[in-house]
Amino acid sequence: MFRPFLALALMTAPALAQTADQEARLADAVAAMEAQSLAFYASIDPRFVPILTPPEDAPDFSDNRRCFMARLEEGGGPDMLEDYITALEEISATEITTLLDLGANVPEVMMSDVVFAASSECGSLSYSTSKMVTPEFLALMDEPEVMNALMGQAR
Repeated sequence: MFRPFLALALMTAPALAQTADQEARLADAVAAMEAQSLAFYASIDPRFVPILTPPEDAPDFSDNRRCFMARLEEGGGPDMLEDYITALEEISATEITTLLDLGANVPEVMMSDVVFAASSECGSLSYSTSKMVTPEFLALMDEPEVMNALMGQAR
């Protein structure tokens, strides 16, 4: 009676381990990207720092990341999920110099309709991405001097 359950557990164990590894890799890449973003925005204007710096009691976005991973895998398959994580790891290891350079180097997998749908459905993957849609952040982005600096144009 327990043999089918044991067999199922043994067959799914590698998949669960892979998912745990991917979840950890995605969380690490998101954290690294969050640090890169904070450093970049802070270098442009210090008023970004209090907006993007997570407080001690910042919410945990792990449920959003798990939802996002599940939607990517459902919509694009396991290869797309792996490609997305790898692309985010690569981007998160690169210093952000301008928004134009960042935008020009976005891997194709990150521009997929599946990614946009998953992002829309699952919400922000980190504290800073949740703050990038707030009125305070957008007001700074609306200032011409700030936007020019973000784009790499002289101040």
